Amino acid sequence: MGSPQLNEKDAEIITKNLKLLRQTMKWTQGDLAKRVGVTRQTITSIESGKVIPSKTLAVAVLGLFSTLSLMPVVGIVIKAILESTQMNDVFKNMIKGDD
Repeated sequence: MGSPQLNEKDAEIITKNLKLLRQTMKWTQGDLAKRVGVTRQTITSIESGKVIPSKTLAVAVLGLFSTLSLMPVVGIVIKAILESTQMNDVFKNMIKGDD
């Protein structure tokens, strides 16, 4: 059985904003991919909208950026992006098990 998929709204939020978060950290697609255990091609496909990430991958990515939002300086920017793009809400709902 495959990993559960995101609903359309959550997938769109992540797809539209993942590149912004990644670039805020000055990471390449390969850098992010290593941090969440996927290939660079997977990150490329998600950012381009060709692939919808599984809930498991979305939790890993959003969990990483949520943790980074606690850091001094860059955390302020990451937190603002997470909140303004509704990615924080997506993450919280996935953790709670809401769809």
